Amino acid sequence: MSRYTPFKWPALFFAFVMLAACTATINPEWVSIYNHKADTQPDRLSWFDDMQVDSYGNLVIAATSIRANLQERVHDFALVKYSPSGQRLWARDYDLSTGAYESDDSPAAMVLDSQDNAYLLVNQFRREGEQSSSEGSVLISFDSQGNERWRQLLGRNQPMNALTIANDKVYVSGVKTSVFDLNGTPLQTIEHPNHTAQSVAVNINGQILLGGGSAISLYSANGDRLWTQQQADPDYGFGQAIFSMGGDLVAINALQDNGAAQVIRYSSQGQQRWSRNFSAAYQSYGLPGEPMVFEDSRGDLLVTASNADGHRVAKLDSSGRVVWNTRSNKGIVRDAALNNDELFVVGGGYNGKYDRNGNRVGESKVGRNVQITTGSVAIDGDRLYAGYSAEQNGTFALHLSQYIDQ
Repeated sequence: MSRYTPFKWPALFFAFVMLAACTATINPEWVSIYNHKADTQPDRLSWFDDMQVDSYGNLVIAATSIRANLQERVHDFALVKYSPSGQRLWARDYDLSTGAYESDDSPAAMVLDSQDNAYLLVNQFRREGEQSSSEGSVLISFDSQGNERWRQLLGRNQPMNALTIANDKVYVSGVKTSVFDLNGTPLQTIEHPNHTAQSVAVNINGQILLGGGSAISLYSANGDRLWTQQQADPDYGFGQAIFSMGGDLVAINALQDNGAAQVIRYSSQGQQRWSRNFSAAYQSYGLPGEPMVFEDSRGDLLVTASNADGHRVAKLDSSGRVVWNTRSNKGIVRDAALNNDELFVVGGGYNGKYDRNGNRVGESKVGRNVQITTGSVAIDGDRLYAGYSAEQNGTFALHLSQYIDQ
């Protein structure tokens, strides 16, 4: 399973009888709202960063926990675990400050292994004195009860953005790619200063695919660069790249800061097969969403591109032909996932489901204000989860809802 930031991102949920081209309004099975430590510190707020489902169907949430108090300021990260029925099993917070510096700690991505150990990429802003500060990243592993197993510092002023587990190894990427075994032993470091990756994927042969950052790069399992192709303007470097079932590679990148996107398919040798551009679904001066691409069981591609005023979802066949192309004014897309070849999207407090033919067949709206930069989705069989930071008692809390897909 691979995660990349936020970019880092969603999905939705339902039980309904579908009527042609009708959109059903779906109610959640349950909703949980939780603001870590707000019972004793009411000036706390919680930022929803990522979530994953473990082997028992429990939800593990990575969050930022902030206390907005100038005299007692806190900016740590937290892990929260829920059962499938919505019971909060435990919650723990962590402060990565040391004797050398104080730090603001924010999870960028999280993945789980087959033993339910969690691996978090945490970005830091370090205050090393009154006149000195720096940024850094840390890779930390926790067991299924939230106890730290190990940590690795990833460098100073070297932004890291993406995280995945493959072939019993942990891969973390940004301005470089570092590889560790599941016990935290460093195995490999690949320097690529001219490509700041936003996504990382690894195939069964150990080849490493880097996407986003306005380029796509393929490396061998030994870390040798096989090829790099420049894509979009570096000013609009959001995006990702995936391996396709047929052996090709597919990359998507933002074209502009208004929600437009470009999709390009390459052969395994780096030759471009085709390219398609998608304009923004709606004109907007608000925040753009990071574009995403998925491959369904038939080898067709589903693409999302969005901004604060709405989103576009399109399906392309393997030859690049547009099968359908639809848009909605129901929110930015912050995360998305496929389930039975149907696409679930979340963002801006709107959760939506698109069927194989591009119909928006179900939707649900969070009944309170949400923070537009948050939105995460997780799927476990027919259980679908959407998570946000939502307004609660004058601050922001973790808002988690479960839906049943039938």
